[in-house]
Order: sequence, then C-alpha cells, then structure tokens
Amino acid sequence: MKNAMEKYALYQTEDFLQDESFVEWVLNPEAKNHHSWTSWIKANPAKRETIQQAINIIRSFNFKQAPVPAGFYAELKNKIDTTISVREEEQNIYSNRSLYKKIWKIAAIVSGVLIGGAVIYFLASPSRTTITTPYAVTRTVVLPDSSVAVLNANSTIRFYPDWQKHARKVWVNGEAFFRVRPASNGEVSPFKVFTPEAVIEVLGTEFNVKSIDNSTGVMLRNGKVNFHIPDKRSGTVMRPSDYCSYSSSKGQMIRRTVNPSLYTSWMEHKYRFQETPAREICQTLKEYFGYDFIIKRPALAEQRISGTLELQDERLLMSVLSDLLGATVTKNGEKVIIE
Repeated sequence: MKNAMEKYALYQTEDFLQDESFVEWVLNPEAKNHHSWTSWIKANPAKRETIQQAINIIRSFNFKQAPVPAGFYAELKNKIDTTISVREEEQNIYSNRSLYKKIWKIAAIVSGVLIGGAVIYFLASPSRTTITTPYAVTRTVVLPDSSVAVLNANSTIRFYPDWQKHARKVWVNGEAFFRVRPASNGEVSPFKVFTPEAVIEVLGTEFNVKSIDNSTGVMLRNGKVNFHIPDKRSGTVMRPSDYCSYSSSKGQMIRRTVNPSLYTSWMEHKYRFQETPAREICQTLKEYFGYDFIIKRPALAEQRISGTLELQDERLLMSVLSDLLGATVTKNGEKVIIE
C-alpha cells in the first residue's frame, strides 16, 4: 500500500476529488484505509493545504454510488453552478469561486472514477447540514435530538438533519462545546463527535472539543466520554475535569486534570489563561480573529502569563495583552506586532 500511495505526492485538489480511496476515507473516518491516509498526510506536510481544500469540498456534498443517468453531466454542471451562486450569497467558507469551477472540469474526465464500468461517485444535493461561524463570532446550534452545540469563531459542524434515519453523529472542524441530551428509552445509538484524528463517544454529558492543525483536544466538564483514536485502535475513558489531546503529527496522547473554566470561557466572549506561554495565547487569538500575531523576540514568545482577555472589545484586548506581556502591541491591518 505504501508504494500505491506515492502517486499522491503529485496530486492537486481536483485529483483528490476523483480518487475513490480518498473520497471513501473522507466520508467514512472508520474506513479500512484510515491508517494509510493519516500516515501519508503525516509524512507529506506540504500537501496538507491541498488535501484540506479537497476535504472541505467533499464534506459539503453527499458522494454516493449510482448508475450514470441520462443527462448526468448537464445536471452536474447545473448543481455546481447553483452551489457557487448560493454559497456566494451566504458568504460561506467556500468563497473560492475558481476552485468550484475546477470541479466542473472533473465531469469531462469523470470516467476515470468508473467503478464496475457503470457506477461512479457523483456529486448530489447536499444531505448534511453544515454550519460555519466567521472570525470573531460564536453561535449556538440546537441539534436534531435537542442536544446543543456552541461553536467558537472560525469553526464548522456538520450533521444529518434527520436523526430518526441516521445515527447521532456530528463532524467538527475548529472548536465547539456540547451539551448532549441523554439517550432516551429505546434509543440505542450513542452520540459521536468526529474530528480528523479522533472519535468522541458520549451518552449524556458536557464537553469541549477542539480540532486544529492535525490535533484534537477534549475537555470534559460533566459526565463521561470515551476518547478514541481509530488509527491506534484504542481509547481512554475520561472523567470530569479531564483534558485529553492527540496529535497525529506526534502520534501521542496526553491526559491531565485541568480547570474546566479555562477551556469554556470563550462562550462568555473572553479567554482565561493561567501560566500560558505567549505564543499559545497568540495562536488562540489568531484562530478567533484571523489576524497574524508576530512576536519579535523568542524569549517573549515563551513568557508565561495569567489573566483574562475580553474578546468583544478589540482595543481593550490589545491594551491588556500589552500590559500582561510588558511589550508594545501594534495592530497593522491583519497583522499584530508584539515587540
């Protein structure tokens, strides 16, 4: 399988969209090829941006198997054109019109994805609900079973709208806090949250999950969850105040006891931190605001500070950050210079 994966080093976004193995892996995190793909991505960091673009497109549609119908290509082009128009109006995260136009080119060579001569993977109407928050905005979402998810800024969740037909599953990119309704009598499917690295299985609980840069961190506030790494075929049962994180690039899991309020303060539009390196604080602020935080001195980046930053008043935030660091903080467009 290793030699078979070597061809992907030359792939571009549209090539991954046509690859049966890649599509299967994206749509089914528990697929048999999971280990091969995660290992390959770990070994090819230069392709991560290209792969993420392909993943975003695939997850915004429902790929399914079916015979090629009459007028397939014309219908496909119409659906893609409609999708481009709708997403531009909604200012969704897929604002790159040129990338969606590339998908239409796939129709001309889609025969390369033929399976059994008469069946192909094709783009159908979206069947999963996708909710995305822009920078500096949080949002509360009531899920189909009345569980609640609170999305942090620059985050996305996806789920099937009808949980009578589908299991209770949610896919997360970014950060979200969940209040899960306990399973009712006769409801056998557990509540599962999927990230690219992990699966979090719960029965009734409150927890925070963050999936950023090939790593997943889970903080449990109440209840009990099983934090599972499919690639490792193992998991750990978490208790209240536990924090577990897994990085696919490092291949290791870390578990420790934490103060839950430090991990959920963003829902109050603030960040609380305790003895945290400045570089970690700036990375968190970058994820929330979308700004590039540039720390001029390495020693300053490692400086540990404690305090609270109010997220709704940007000017006050920069002033407090300056005081805590004992440094000058200057915002210039999309960049924040600390020196």
